[in-house]
Amino acid sequence: MCLLLCLLLMPTLALPMPTPSKPSQELALQDEVNILIHGVLQFGQTLSHIYKATEAELDKASRSLGLYEQTVDMLQEDLGSTRARTQELEKSLGEIQAEEDILVLQAQGAGIALEKVMEGHQALQQRVEKIQGSLATMVPSNTQKEFEDLKLYADKQSQIIWSLMGHVQRQQRELAQQRHQLAHIRDRLRVLALPS
Repeated sequence: MCLLLCLLLMPTLALPMPTPSKPSQELALQDEVNILIHGVLQFGQTLSHIYKATEAELDKASRSLGLYEQTVDMLQEDLGSTRARTQELEKSLGEIQAEEDILVLQAQGAGIALEKVMEGHQALQQRVEKIQGSLATMVPSNTQKEFEDLKLYADKQSQIIWSLMGHVQRQQRELAQQRHQLAHIRDRLRVLALPS
């Protein structure tokens, strides 16, 4: 800035000494130099303001970029931990599913066993009724009472077996419902684990 000012002032130093015959030309030249110097100073100040404003904007942009990079890093960490948690949940769901499959198989086995017991019980009940019918005429009344007691006992067993079968069927329905819910949860976890 000083160098520019000196260069602008140099023509005034190199000018010859004013002669009394031309005072108006020197004054006009001096005014032009003063206007030019004033313009250069104003231009320098404006340039300085623009530079400072640009520097402030660059600093602001740099801070914003730093914050953006930190946010991206945090989001990537969150995404990684979310995926890890999703994988853990999927593993737990898989273990629950395996246990539930075992329970379903056990319930199915219990249902089949109960059906066989029921079939055997009905066959036994029919035989008891046949024997009771054929012995009714041949056996004294006290033996017939024992048969009646036996028949009542068989009926109670039949009711217990029917109750157990109903219980097994309810368990099978509940297990099927749970399997459906687990499949739904697993599907949702897979959707959440997908990168967006």
